[in-house]
Amino acid sequence: MLRKTLYIIPLFVLMILAFFIHFNLLPIRTDFLIQSYAINTLLAVIALILLSWGIYSKKENLSSLYLLTVALKLSVYFLFFAPHFKIDGIITRPEFFIFFVPYAIGLLVEIIVLARRFR
Repeated sequence: MLRKTLYIIPLFVLMILAFFIHFNLLPIRTDFLIQSYAINTLLAVIALILLSWGIYSKKENLSSLYLLTVALKLSVYFLFFAPHFKIDGIITRPEFFIFFVPYAIGLLVEIIVLARRFR
């Protein structure tokens, strides 16, 4: 259990730091910015827990678990965020980055966790 929290704490620190940088550089649509960081942090924590469980018990299906977590995150984007961003007909760069900056941070932490566990 301690190992799982050792990876979740840096995730929270990175997400909070990135949120403040993102908020200062791009202060539009703050409602979606807050939701995006909260949802992506929650999904990254769920993915870290699933991957930690998979490393110890389902090593042969670890790639499937990883792809499942990526698909879950992308489905959240297409079901929740994309319709709101497409109301005006286009998705601008700031709107794109509202979701994909925290998404990329979560994926980076997941990859680092997997790489460290298989050293």
